[in-house]
Amino acid sequence: MKRFVIICILCILIFVIQYDIRHGALRHADFYNTACERDEIVQFVQTKIQAGDTIHSIFNSVSSEIEFPFIERLAHFYELNPHLQKQPLVAGDSVKVPIKTVSACKK
Repeated sequence: MKRFVIICILCILIFVIQYDIRHGALRHADFYNTACERDEIVQFVQTKIQAGDTIHSIFNSVSSEIEFPFIERLAHFYELNPHLQKQPLVAGDSVKVPIKTVSACKK
C-alpha cells in the first residue's frame, strides 16, 4: 500500500511539473532574454562632391548602417545642407550626408 501511495504521488508530481512546463509559468518565463532596446540615431558623414555626382550617387557611396528610405534621407540631407535646396551640386564642395546608426544597448 505504501508503494502504491508513493507511486501515485510521484505520478501526480510528474504530471504537475510536465503540465507547468508545457502550459504554465515556466513556459512563459524569459530566462534567456538578451534583447535590449536600441534607438535609431541619424548622424552625418562629411564628404566632398566629385564632378558628375548626384544626390543619389552620393547616397550610394555613403552607406547607412541600417535601412534608410530615400525620401527620409533626402529630407535629412536638406536639413543638414539647407544651402543646396535651390542650388545645384558643385564639384569640390563639402556636404553632410545623413546615415542611420543604432545606439548602444539599453537595459
